[in-house]
Amino acid sequence: MREIFALLFLFFISLSTTAQTVVDTVRYRFSYAMKGTSTETSKRQYDDELSVDVGDRITYCYSRFDEDNTALYEKIKKSGGSAADYLAQQGPISMWDEYDIKNYPSKGKLSVITFLYKYFMYEEAIPTQNWTLEQGDTTIIGYSCKKARCDFRGRSWEVWYSLEIPISEGPWKLRGLPGMILYAKDGKNQFSFECIGLKAGMNVPMSLRYAKKSIKTSVDKVRSLVKLKSQNPEAYDKAVGVTNIIYGFKAKSRQACLIELCR
Repeated sequence: MREIFALLFLFFISLSTTAQTVVDTVRYRFSYAMKGTSTETSKRQYDDELSVDVGDRITYCYSRFDEDNTALYEKIKKSGGSAADYLAQQGPISMWDEYDIKNYPSKGKLSVITFLYKYFMYEEAIPTQNWTLEQGDTTIIGYSCKKARCDFRGRSWEVWYSLEIPISEGPWKLRGLPGMILYAKDGKNQFSFECIGLKAGMNVPMSLRYAKKSIKTSVDKVRSLVKLKSQNPEAYDKAVGVTNIIYGFKAKSRQACLIELCR
């Protein structure tokens, strides 16, 4: 509840200066039902829907919940509506606070934007996974799929990819197989991505909302803030410059469930 309250409180601040930057043209949009675990002790998973937009040069993975709520807010604001109008119509709130942009700002680079009350962005070389192809066949959204596994940054991943979609991409940072990854789950069953839809031939602008307004930083800084958010929420608020939220109770200290356990 604390996290949701804080997200709502700062959502309106973050949207007030939102500007979009067109970086490519979307040719394909893959939709994934995503499940994730926020803390190591939590047995409950949150749900989200991720969009993976594949363009001529860039692949952009982001929360559909976040995108739809942002578009709704901007529509209401433009028509003269209030925050109360938005709250009455908003959809599910996204708990997936990451935006992964492959081949941006240049070929071979990955930009990762994380929302931690403010937007922080770090860059790295697009990571590679050493896949092991395995026996197995299944069908996902009508496409025949093959099985593969890899160990990547502290987690073991099992995926299903389709040779019928010859795009060497997938959700989040996963990629590098001879077909699109349509399903992925980690060995601890804390994160999963399942493709539930595909739109081809979209030919619409690929726009990034937060690239220009993000604070340039390092992956180590982002990881330390993510950990602090769960371990000591009050210290986390102070670290990111938020001082005007009063909760009336002391939040529990928890261990953040990181999708990347090591680097």
